[in-house]
Amino acid sequence: MFFKRTVLNVAYLTCVTAVSLKFNDPLIAQEGLGWPHSLQVAAGHEALMKLAVTLDNQGSCVITTPGGVIFDIESPPSDRFSRWDDTCSLKVKQVREDDTGRWRLTATGDNTTVMGWTEVHVIEDIPPTVAPPIILQDGKSTVKIDLSTEDNSYCLVAKPFSDSALVPGHCSVTLDRTTRAVQGTWDVLLGVPGKIAEVPMRREVVVEAERLDVGYIHDNNKLHLYCNILHSEKNITFCRFQRTSKLFGYHVVDGLSDGKRSYYGKGFLRKECGITIQNPIADDYGSWRCTLGVNMWEDKVVKEQPPMQALISVAPKFRGSFRQQRDVEDTTIFVEEDGTLLVSCHADFSLKYCWFQHPNGSQFTPVRLLNEDQLFWYSGEGLAAGQCGITFKHVTKQDSGIWRCHMGPKRQAGIETIDNIEVRVTGPLAANKKEIQARIGESITLYCHTANGNRPLDYCRFLSPSFVGLNIDSSVTKAGAILDRFYFTPGRNITMGDCSLTISSVHEDDIGIWTCAAIVDDDVMESSDVIQVFTVTESRYQAGVIGGSIGAAVLVLVLMSYVFYKRGSTILSVFKSQNPPPSDGVSLQRMSGITSIITARSSQSSNESEKDLGIRQN
Repeated sequence: MFFKRTVLNVAYLTCVTAVSLKFNDPLIAQEGLGWPHSLQVAAGHEALMKLAVTLDNQGSCVITTPGGVIFDIESPPSDRFSRWDDTCSLKVKQVREDDTGRWRLTATGDNTTVMGWTEVHVIEDIPPTVAPPIILQDGKSTVKIDLSTEDNSYCLVAKPFSDSALVPGHCSVTLDRTTRAVQGTWDVLLGVPGKIAEVPMRREVVVEAERLDVGYIHDNNKLHLYCNILHSEKNITFCRFQRTSKLFGYHVVDGLSDGKRSYYGKGFLRKECGITIQNPIADDYGSWRCTLGVNMWEDKVVKEQPPMQALISVAPKFRGSFRQQRDVEDTTIFVEEDGTLLVSCHADFSLKYCWFQHPNGSQFTPVRLLNEDQLFWYSGEGLAAGQCGITFKHVTKQDSGIWRCHMGPKRQAGIETIDNIEVRVTGPLAANKKEIQARIGESITLYCHTANGNRPLDYCRFLSPSFVGLNIDSSVTKAGAILDRFYFTPGRNITMGDCSLTISSVHEDDIGIWTCAAIVDDDVMESSDVIQVFTVTESRYQAGVIGGSIGAAVLVLVLMSYVFYKRGSTILSVFKSQNPPPSDGVSLQRMSGITSIITARSSQSSNESEKDLGIRQN
């Protein structure tokens, strides 16, 4: 289909005059016969264009460039121009910026002329640049990420730990929620107008979690401690610093000072909290806890959020080392069987993680409490505050023993800090020490207390090894001691769950098994536990000496038997003549029996040696 060249004379019309023009093909009427009507091409690429119709017996194909140069396609002015296909067409190689504009193609044949045009837009070929990292905030919902500023037709995005996604139009993706799983290098392929080959691009995505940036600065005679919020939409409402070894702290406000301490930072609006200490003394160094009150917008309403905390370890010359084992005595936790067990430890620095080792070797890492069916969960003020705790829903006797708490420092890699905690699963009332060593005439204390924390007792009583019962409480003092030597231990109280007896002078009849008993809180049944009091001269000492002697004697006999076996009966006969067997004694009888066995084995060995010798002689 084609149109003959027609000249339409249309007069200028007034605003009230309407002219109706009809075309058989509205598309051709709007865009002409050039194909494509509009073409975007990158500099250095090739532009291809032609007429949308083909003339029978086409005689010529004339090209008119945007610059007004006219030539027949059969005789182009340079090798940049050539025919694209068999129709009236054009291929322009190495497209330049001055090729931008309207290119006309005119075909003639059988007294018929057809003309069309193509608008060429040359796009500058910009070399790829290194795009800056895309910074995202952890935990945000419905986040749109623009990956490219190019006017692309589509893009193919490959994210870490995710399938590739083809995105039509502008290259952007929307994440339901940002997590550290999307962090890393994203590979992107762009379909860019004017280019055949897809344009590769790499974008680095960084997910930054909300955190406290803490530390300290020595500045001549000043010590600055800071605790600033990073990567958060929260706002500071108050700023507090406290030495962990003290009960009181400091309420720090910008513009306020007590002469020694004042605010440090650029203000709450910049999310900065800090304290300056003038002329610091030794007491100002050590472990500090910073606490920040925060709020944020939620559903167009400002709501208070849980305070944020962190620990700052300050030393005159900070070396950044951590102890592998804390230099404190192991802690003992008393818990009632089938109750709830809380095992906790703490450090004087912020923690990255912590975990616990059960006495049987099993490992537990505390997690958040999400539902009532959990067997264990995290307990404490937070790892940032240096606190680690794990609560178990049910405890059994098998949970008794030494637990190990492992703590990983937040800001320094290295050896974990370890705390040992002894767990004793007991009844409602438990002896603090099951065995106590005593000396006649000296003082000892028998101490029982409640498990699962301090719970009041209805009464406290003790039963001695000689079956003397003692009803005792804090009213029985040393001055009014029962039998002049039994009294309630000062500083303890049955309302706090203490059942404690001090013996000012231990007698012989105090050696043995003691029983402490009480009714705990609102329990119906009485609870009790036993404590064994012993002296160093008692049977356990004697048993140790006797056991050691027997062990030494057996070792000597084993060595002797080995020598006898090697030397034969000669040495044995000498030993027997010099050491005749005794007539009584269990251990000596056994020794004589062993000697007989050795003699028999030696004789047998001698006979076998003679037979062997006879065989060799034959």
